[in-house]
Amino acid sequence: MNSPIELIASPDAVVTDLRVNSGEEAIRALHQRLRAATPEVRDADQFMHDLLERAALSSVCIADDVALPHARTTAVGRIVLAVARTATPVLFDAEHPRVRLVFLIGTPKAAVSEYLQTVAALSRMLKNATTRAALLGAPTEAEFRAVLSRAQLR
Repeated sequence: MNSPIELIASPDAVVTDLRVNSGEEAIRALHQRLRAATPEVRDADQFMHDLLERAALSSVCIADDVALPHARTTAVGRIVLAVARTATPVLFDAEHPRVRLVFLIGTPKAAVSEYLQTVAALSRMLKNATTRAALLGAPTEAEFRAVLSRAQLR
């Protein structure tokens, strides 16, 4: 299994121009990218169900413009990560109507500490206004990935 820092520096899927109209559409679109990107999504239907069920429980947003939809699930073989920058701000919930960065995480049920390490690393990275601005401004997927990688070296 990759470490949380390695996973964030090199996510399974990246979309830099995600065109969706809602948080649920963003979750569905990233789920589709993940299932196409890695065989570690072993039960796509169950994974989608678990993601939507978790998102319905409480907000998945960690900032005004950042969402971390996630699920602890039997549907993935290792922690998987898809990252997106939306083309326009997206409503995730009433308190977060302008999300632009989405980090979708699937975690095996037994990988609790790895999941917590991943979320902590993402939170540290995304607290940095310069890093967030660089992610929002990266002109290409390669540059977006480079920002993620550089941010993990700090």
